[in-house]
Amino acid sequence: MKGKKIVIYGIGRRTATLLPSIADFNIIGLLDRDENSIGYELCGVKVVSLKSIRNLADVIIINSDPSNYKIIYKRIANYVNIPVYYADGSLADIKKVNADYKHNQYWDSSYEQLKDKIDDADIISFDIFDTLIMRKIFSPEDVFKLLEERVISQLKINENIALIRTNIVSKCGVYASIDDIYYEIEKSTDLPRSTIEQIKQLEKDIDMQLCIARKDIKELYEYCIKSNKEVYLISDMYYGMEDIKNILNTCGLKLLDNDHIWISCEKKMDKISGSMWKEYSQYINRKLKCLHIGDNIKSDIDNPLQYDIDTYYVMSGKDMVINSSISEIVSNVNTVSDSICLGLIIAKLFNSPFALCSSKGKIIFENSDMYGYCVYGPLFEKFLIWLYYNSRQDGIEKLLFFARDGYFLKKNYRLLSELINDGYKQEMNYFPISRRLIYIASMETEEDLKTIVEFPYVGTFAEYMFERFNIQVTNSTDEYNNQKINAVGDADKIMQWIKPYKNDIIKEAEWEKANYIKFMQNNGYLNNAVYGIVDLGYYGTNQYYLQKLTNIKTQGYCFYSCLVKDNSYLRSIDMKGCFQYGNDYSAEKSLVKKKNMFIEAFITAPHGMIRYIDDKGNIVCEKNKKSQMNFKIKQDVNEGLQHFIIDYITIYKTEIQNNHSIYLESMENRKEGLEDNLFYQALNGMCEVSENILRGFYFDNDFVGKREIKIEI
Repeated sequence: MKGKKIVIYGIGRRTATLLPSIADFNIIGLLDRDENSIGYELCGVKVVSLKSIRNLADVIIINSDPSNYKIIYKRIANYVNIPVYYADGSLADIKKVNADYKHNQYWDSSYEQLKDKIDDADIISFDIFDTLIMRKIFSPEDVFKLLEERVISQLKINENIALIRTNIVSKCGVYASIDDIYYEIEKSTDLPRSTIEQIKQLEKDIDMQLCIARKDIKELYEYCIKSNKEVYLISDMYYGMEDIKNILNTCGLKLLDNDHIWISCEKKMDKISGSMWKEYSQYINRKLKCLHIGDNIKSDIDNPLQYDIDTYYVMSGKDMVINSSISEIVSNVNTVSDSICLGLIIAKLFNSPFALCSSKGKIIFENSDMYGYCVYGPLFEKFLIWLYYNSRQDGIEKLLFFARDGYFLKKNYRLLSELINDGYKQEMNYFPISRRLIYIASMETEEDLKTIVEFPYVGTFAEYMFERFNIQVTNSTDEYNNQKINAVGDADKIMQWIKPYKNDIIKEAEWEKANYIKFMQNNGYLNNAVYGIVDLGYYGTNQYYLQKLTNIKTQGYCFYSCLVKDNSYLRSIDMKGCFQYGNDYSAEKSLVKKKNMFIEAFITAPHGMIRYIDDKGNIVCEKNKKSQMNFKIKQDVNEGLQHFIIDYITIYKTEIQNNHSIYLESMENRKEGLEDNLFYQALNGMCEVSENILRGFYFDNDFVGKREIKIEI
């Protein structure tokens, strides 16, 4: 494209780094979303307005973090008539999201509409499972798969219980009770009766653990009772009366007498064939108005209508996710763990069958806690369990959670460790470090100084000297103190400009190094422990320089890592990446890396970037910015994240312990999972996030400049 007139969108570090290397290209302007930037100059190229380039430019290249490619293109697509490319070389395009979900007639339903129908009826009946109560698992069939895993992990019996149980049910018939089913299982296996009883009890315990009330329907159920309506519960189910009552009681539902609970395995009739409805219609007073509420179109809606029983359809949680804006995620449910993960989210998002009606099927996050639970919770659960077992396998005695990414990570890892609690003792520390702090403290040679000088920064020379070296400029350099610089292209010039300050820089570096080492000694960081470090990624720069400064050998654990041979740091450090797969050593295909800005803007601390350690051992930070001023939002998101981890571990703890080898698989054997797909898709147009949440998500890095970046979806 050297013959083209090119406009680059982006005035951050990436463009500041790029421009000096493409001086032979015809770059006619820069674009930025902030109109106040128009006229600003970077490497001799001015920021221009979008309107001004329509008839001047041949092509626009979006040079941003890949997380923002599509967001930026959506922002400008309607205003340009020239080709737009992403910096990775691909032609920008907006993939039309399938919005068919919006046209589902069910979204016209409402709580008030159902309540009106209840008020108009005399006798009300409710389906039980997926209507009045729901399970915190994606599919009912997965209960039996979870049962099998629990039989293996708790009873140490390696039997294919899920398949055996399914086959037995097909032989027993539709009216079989749970006792009938396990009697036949006993006959078809070599398992003793005592073991059969244990497995049967395990199945009941699982349902007791998974089942919760659907609050809106529970409220209407209790409203019916309070209004002196005659109320029935009607279910096609293998559980007998006492088991059903135990489950309902656990879910906090008022119990009816036995005559008002109709269960297929006891009545020897069912809703799906219609035999239950025939009997029910003859049993009740036909002169009274009857209404049945349920989630199955055939057994709960169509069949009762044949006997003049009015009906109202409420969608199950599973059907709601299948018909929602995140329906694509369902194809990623491949394991019991996936089913529990999505089941927990469904139980949160779709506990109310009317949760998506106002948005016509689109998931909208208005609540920070809910956002953290559903979007970040599954992703961090996967990372932290991966970290838990990999660090133990590697014999790590002390984990250093690098600032600022480690602020929430350490808290959440401690929570997860306490929940799993397998007896392995591990020390966890939030470790003060930043690019600036470790670069300056480990500076020894002229080459080290040059590395620090040329690291990207955009601002005035005076700002640069303070942010990078903690030095206030004097009148001796007054001629260029206020000149704008780009550290990448201007590195040689800066090396000349800083000569009057060279001794001050050396003294500052020695002072900061001495204070930093003293701080680490006083806080027990320089002992003989086996160390691991936890960071977001990517090259391992901070890990490398910490090792250079202290001679402490560390193992790095990151969300993703640069594991290509060209990464020179790998000659000295060891790193692992959780969310990269197969031969993707650069993590370019990692869904998490593609949305890394959403993680970076979240896992930060309530303080600014760490500048240095002072003489008294105090950690000195940059002044608070918007990210810190709105930190309460991130805390609320993290609380939701923690609630997910608690719920997930509570259900799946023994199975995690029994199957933890899956977290230790080599990168080549790992595959993308539900958690990273859910995170990526939720932040890629499938959901909306309210401004009340997003105002807490800014990205800042004073080492490269004062500019804050607000996260967009």
